[in-house]
Formats: sequence, C-alpha cells, structure tokens
Amino acid sequence: MVEIKKKILNFIKKTGILNKIKYHNFIFYFLSKMKEKPNKFKITINTKCLVLSPYPGAEIKGLGGLVAQYPKNFEILCFTNGSNMLKEFDTIKSASIKKQQFHDVMKSLRVKGYKIFDIDNETLKNHYSTFRKIDISEADYIFIPNVFDNHTDTISLLEHFRKLLEEKEHKSNLKVIMYEADFALCAPNYSIDISSIIETKKRILDMYYPREEYQNYTDKIIGLNAFRAHLYNCDFCETFMGFEYRDFLEIPLLNLTSNH
Repeated sequence: MVEIKKKILNFIKKTGILNKIKYHNFIFYFLSKMKEKPNKFKITINTKCLVLSPYPGAEIKGLGGLVAQYPKNFEILCFTNGSNMLKEFDTIKSASIKKQQFHDVMKSLRVKGYKIFDIDNETLKNHYSTFRKIDISEADYIFIPNVFDNHTDTISLLEHFRKLLEEKEHKSNLKVIMYEADFALCAPNYSIDISSIIETKKRILDMYYPREEYQNYTDKIIGLNAFRAHLYNCDFCETFMGFEYRDFLEIPLLNLTSNH
C-alpha cells in the first residue's frame, strides 16, 4: 500500500498538476478573506445586476430569493441548455424542457432581462465567441458560481468571464459576487435575508425540480439557506462572497479553455 502511494505521489509530481492548479494559492486566497466581517447585501433602485448561470436552475439555487425581491434590477444569462440534465430523455428533448423551465421561472419572477443560450452541456469551453458578445459595461454587480465548483461548464464560464473582464469595458468599481449553486462557499462575506420571500423561492425551485421526481431536492437547498441564517439572526438567508473585480482576476483557476 505504501509503495502504491509513493507511485501516485511521483506521478503527480511528474505531471506538474499541482503547479498548474496552484491549490496552495487558491486556498490561501480564500482563507485570507475569512477575516472580513459579513455585510448585508444592499440593492438600490438603480443597481444593475448581471447573473451568469452555467445551467438552468443554478441561478435560482444560489440567489433565487435575492432575485425574487429585486427582479427589476436583474439580467440573467444561462449559458447551457440542459441537454444532459434529464436522463430519461434524449438531449434534444431534455434541452427543450429545461429551456422552457428557465423561461417559465424568469416570467414568474418578472425578471427584467433574461436569455438562455442553445449550447449543449459540457461544451461551453468551445463557445467563447458567443460569451464575448455579452455587454458588461453597465453592471454594478456580476454574479458568478462558486469557483470551487469543478464542473466543466462552470470552469469554462469562469475562465470566459475572466477573459471578458480583461477585454471589454466595464465599470471601474465593478464587484464580482460568487453564489452557492453546487458547492458551498467557504467564507461568505455578504448575506441577504430571504425569510419573507422563502415560499416564492420554494415554488420556483419546484418548477425546476418537481418534488415527485427529485426527492425533495428543494428542501435540501432551502436547508442550506436555513443553516446559513443562524449566523445572521433570521430564518432563511442567501450568502455570497464578493470581490473587487481586480481581486477576482487574481484567483488561480484550472485552465481548460485556453486553446479555444
């Protein structure tokens, strides 16, 4: 057993994987943020928020309560079509159902602006040409999924976004806000009380994840909101991790899309 472990460690060293991913820098960056005091997230009538979602439903899991309270402040862009999310259907049917769910949820919340791109799941890395058409010039806050999520489309979204920040015009005081969709944040520094709107979040989650098919998946997501709330003296809250855009650009990411 010891010999096997040695072989594995030698293999890792030879491939240079640790140098490429830079996990030591990655973890240190987040641990350093833990010293910040949590703040309540505030949106005014003129605040412009852009949400980047890797698949239909991620945006609601992470910030459905926030969007439900301020729908006129939000534009939501979903970059894949859910083509492999419903295993009982072929990719075309699955994409059709998930795209319709996305539109139904956005209409139900009365979100100011929204769009879902017809990009198959696990292929976003090949579509920077589509991604770069996004206008980020007016956004005050841009919401992205947690960088700890190692799903291929999330990694591609984050890398495309970083490239977009370097290439396109945006506000000098732009803030990048990470939300919790598939991986909990390690050190959130923003929160929003969603206690008054929790039934709305449950309803729209059920639109994406029907209870009879997903074994009360909605309750599991709401459970995280309840767990987070004990730190903020409320019943349910959503938490986020916010950065100045310059800080986000310093976060080391696993580069999967550099050749596209």
